[in-house]
Amino acid sequence: MPTRLVGYAGTPSTLTDTFGSWRPQAVVFDCDGLLMDTESLWVQTQRIVCGELGVYFDTNLQHQLVGLPASRIGPLMAERSGTDPDAVITQLLDVNERLVRESGKPMPGARELVTFLGAKVPLAVASNSARRILDVALSRGDFDNGFAATVSSDDVPRPKPAPDVYLAAANALGVGPQNCLAFEDSEAGAAAAGAAGMKVIAVSQTASQRPLAHALCDSLESEELLAWVAAWP
Repeated sequence: MPTRLVGYAGTPSTLTDTFGSWRPQAVVFDCDGLLMDTESLWVQTQRIVCGELGVYFDTNLQHQLVGLPASRIGPLMAERSGTDPDAVITQLLDVNERLVRESGKPMPGARELVTFLGAKVPLAVASNSARRILDVALSRGDFDNGFAATVSSDDVPRPKPAPDVYLAAANALGVGPQNCLAFEDSEAGAAAAGAAGMKVIAVSQTASQRPLAHALCDSLESEELLAWVAAWP
């Protein structure tokens, strides 16, 4: 069923108006900034590593790096600092893993929504995080048993905004991507899910991101979202 893509400048319609009678056979979640409140920790990681490398971490650079994995950010920082890209990637992962272990926490309503949806359809995670960071984050949030499959950027040839992580998640669930619903909070993530052929709900978290999606929600605790899911067979 065709549905229109909207951005935050558009006029949102209700989920029922947007999706009509369509219902997903599976749901795929992003992790950082969506399920887990770790996006700020990733920004903090970048700031720490930039400081150690002598790279100026301004708002322009920060916006360029939103939604990108360590494998893409490391070479950018290495180019600016004249250091080895692999060493910078390792540095980023080491710092971020420590911060997530110490301070990572689930987003409001995330656990409840995962439990609610998991009683209806199979669930997966498609993340731009490295495998070791994704596993730590999901464990820290007590999501260990909530998903039938998890896909990290380490598991596919290309990270978001390429569709690879979402295609791999759909394949792991045994559901065609056109029958999957994705939840995202970043421009790169929404582009990846859309390119995979999934319906996309963007959850607004930051003013700097304007992901294109089929529908918009202000949080995972949205009453409209929960009512829509409750109506699924």
